[in-house]
Amino acid sequence: MLQPIRFYHPAVTQILNLVEQLQHWQSASTSAISAAQQQQLMAVLVHAHRYSPAWRQRLEQAAFSPSGNAMDILSRLPALSRDELQVDAAQFRAHWPDMPTRQIKIAQSSGSTGTPVRVEKDISRYQPLYSAISWLETQWHQRDPNRRFAVLGTGMKPARQKSWGNMHAALGYHGESEVRAAEQDSLDGHLDWLQSFQPDYLKCSPNLAGELADRALQRGITLPLKQVLSHWERISPRDRALCQQAFAAPIIDRYSCEELGWLALECPTHGKLHAVSPTVLLEIVDDELNACPPGVPGRVLATSLQNAVMPLIRYDLGDLAQWGEPCGCGLAWPVIDQLWGRERHMIELRTGKRIPMPFLGDEIGRIEAVRQFQIRQYQGLDLELLVSSDRALTQEERQSLQQIFASNGLADIPLHIRDQQQIDWGKGRKRQEFIRIDQDWQAG
Repeated sequence: MLQPIRFYHPAVTQILNLVEQLQHWQSASTSAISAAQQQQLMAVLVHAHRYSPAWRQRLEQAAFSPSGNAMDILSRLPALSRDELQVDAAQFRAHWPDMPTRQIKIAQSSGSTGTPVRVEKDISRYQPLYSAISWLETQWHQRDPNRRFAVLGTGMKPARQKSWGNMHAALGYHGESEVRAAEQDSLDGHLDWLQSFQPDYLKCSPNLAGELADRALQRGITLPLKQVLSHWERISPRDRALCQQAFAAPIIDRYSCEELGWLALECPTHGKLHAVSPTVLLEIVDDELNACPPGVPGRVLATSLQNAVMPLIRYDLGDLAQWGEPCGCGLAWPVIDQLWGRERHMIELRTGKRIPMPFLGDEIGRIEAVRQFQIRQYQGLDLELLVSSDRALTQEERQSLQQIFASNGLADIPLHIRDQQQIDWGKGRKRQEFIRIDQDWQAG
């Protein structure tokens, strides 16, 4: 339907312009995307070399030349670790003369490794670009901003608005939104709130979504959810199945981090993740920093193509993932076939080889009695599986758990299964389903 001409706030106009540019990237060929990424990458490298002491040293050691091939230069750089950013953050800044300091925002990681990473961003560029990608993702999944949106997360400041945000209000969308802190109430309390608010969309961690769905099934509660938007954690098959069973709603995956923003978005056609090529260059590499072929898990390195204030180049996210084959949807952005979780979530074998823990987690989650679990590996390689369930595990279920570990190459490592009424996840936003303990296992 034809709409009257409208004038928008300059900030909204900028976001809409960025959305239009992103849409051009959607229809671009693989070769065109690669050429545009290399052009932007070289601009990042030149700027980092000129204004950042740490990057100047690294780039010169990698034989940097403005006339060189950007991807070749990138491949010669070492990975940037979280520890290096934590210790020498100031050296990685690339502040230029007369840069308005009011534009700088400090983004802080969740601190799931113990110490958060703080990264400086140019908010005048980061915020509109983040909003534009968010808008694009909303379009991909055909969400209606005139419907209700609920957010449930750890550390959230409770709030209620008559829209999903300023941009949506400016565009004439008035779906109510409400934010609630996950720690402020029980599962039953959250379900009662959701029943009262009746949202069409819910954003929360997949683990929490699965628990809410499980509890809703127990109580015989239904909610009018159309989608659950993933937040902070890897999605397990069990959580997907529970949300589908309880709410008839899919969990939409989104891969992001505080340091860089959006990294990958779920394909609306085939369900795999597409790397956000216009703003980030992702690599999946082995321990020698060689590129992993599709189907082979490796470490995720991310290079921001937009943050000039503190360039992040080959930043090691600490995540494990594997590439997939090109998607049949027509979008040429690279496909992430599988996110395996954190690199530290690796079980060590007696050979010294390590395997991703989620191989086990996906299978453990399919045992109906298991509500929550945590795997611990001790100094002597012993494994302990903490299981939270509504009742004691049967002998058959314990044997099934033993078989899951054995069939994944862990038959020669002792496994100790312990029933827990409740697992202590700590105070962080992210649950650690695997932890390493630097002492020998002891019964008790």
